[in-house]
Amino acid sequence: MTEPNFEFLHGRTTKNMIELPKSWEEDIDMSTVTIHLTQVGSNQDLRVKRHQGNEIHLSTNGLPVDCYYMIVGELLDKDA
Repeated sequence: MTEPNFEFLHGRTTKNMIELPKSWEEDIDMSTVTIHLTQVGSNQDLRVKRHQGNEIHLSTNGLPVDCYYMIVGELLDKDA
């Protein structure tokens, strides 16, 4: 059985920014990061505004952010 070559972060937020762990800057290929959002309650027209460094900025239609998130990134191949 092979080890997984990805790492993920999940949770719930009511803020318009999700901060990735500092370790991701060294361990994760940031170009492979995918972000999955599930809004809670009313339609917020929730979307990712931008992904900058270890910060993911969210945007809505004016309503407060309330969502579950799952963020996945591939581990860097440190043996290469």
